[in-house]
Amino acid sequence: MNGLLSKVEEVVTAYIAAWNSDNLDAMFRLFAPDAHWVNVVGMHWRGREAVERAHRVFFDLMFKGVDLRLEEIESVIALPGGVAVAVVRFHMESSYLPDGVVRPAGFYRLTLVLVPDGQSLLIAHGSNVGIVEEAQHLDPMLRR
Repeated sequence: MNGLLSKVEEVVTAYIAAWNSDNLDAMFRLFAPDAHWVNVVGMHWRGREAVERAHRVFFDLMFKGVDLRLEEIESVIALPGGVAVAVVRFHMESSYLPDGVVRPAGFYRLTLVLVPDGQSLLIAHGSNVGIVEEAQHLDPMLRR
């Protein structure tokens, strides 16, 4: 499992570094050709070309210069064939929505499905969920 965790860490670290340096070319080299992505508001993009095109549009509108910070790789599950499912918690600085409204800084959980590609992993699927801080105390798994 440590080898798999290291590979997941490599992808997550490279993803965040590429995002923070506004290098979307490097970011999308981390994606499988048939990758899917579900964004924080439920849009579903199919295929790396569509995922990249949509990210570039929103990146230019909202996210250029907005840094991500890795908080924690919360879990990694190994699946057959060298596939991994990872849940990653990160913080994003504030940004502006396309209509000019400020989107405050916040925390997010990103679920990634990663598939083997030689000695490394590629992102085959990602789903990004905003963490609603005001609701966290209602989590039934935190109650005793």
